[in-house]
Amino acid sequence: MEGTTEIRDLLATQVDPVFGLTTAHGCLKAFLAKPMPEGATAEMRSLTLAFGLLALAKFIPNLPAEVIEEELPRLKAILISVRHVQCPCEDWG
Repeated sequence: MEGTTEIRDLLATQVDPVFGLTTAHGCLKAFLAKPMPEGATAEMRSLTLAFGLLALAKFIPNLPAEVIEEELPRLKAILISVRHVQCPCEDWG
């Protein structure tokens, strides 16, 4: 997982932020639309979702304010839909 995190973080600094945000958003939408694969647990799904949300978050600070104003309404639906997902990290503290 650490290697994947490093790649995600490096991409966030090297890729155009609008392209990165749009791509990460599309990937999250596709991920949420699919049923969980056989053998996957709710914890795995939650952690993968959290990873994707962090990818989204990495691009936002690099966007100009007018682009953020334009993109946030597009992200609203996905952000609202994931707030009801149980995160296993809540049990870690």
